[in-house]
Amino acid sequence: MDAASENKLASVAPELAARVRAMASALAARGITIRVVSGLRSTAQQAALYANRASNRNPVAAPGTSLHEKGLAVDLSWSGGTSAQVGAVGEVLGLRWGGRFSRPDPGHFELTGVGIASAVTFEASPPAPAQMPIYASQGSALYAAQPDDTIFYLVIAVVAVALITRY
Repeated sequence: MDAASENKLASVAPELAARVRAMASALAARGITIRVVSGLRSTAQQAALYANRASNRNPVAAPGTSLHEKGLAVDLSWSGGTSAQVGAVGEVLGLRWGGRFSRPDPGHFELTGVGIASAVTFEASPPAPAQMPIYASQGSALYAAQPDDTIFYLVIAVVAVALITRY
């Protein structure tokens, strides 16, 4: 993965970064190169995207509701493959793919289930705005995470771990 992508992965939850790196390796074996276009966003950056959502081809979440603001989502671009190929690899690695949203956002990937629960303790600290450009074509309005979602995912993760260790 290129240096710019690695810089963006450095600011997201470690679990998400690890899965995106695994995705990059698996896709590279198939001749597909991915690049992280957007990772962690500040609320101000999300607000700017939201303000310009009419000109955005992808859905954009309202400020305060995006998993990007929590370091739990990334937007990717790729060459050498299709969105279905990239999405399938992300899903196999346990990421939720935006290509399945009712308003598709094929470059969007986020942690789900146990993955998000393992990242709950991650406290994202956005880089200074000058270090993190705003990409007008990124975002997701269809899955707007609410504060209560964290508790929901923690409960799901605990139940899943209990079931797995029981059998």
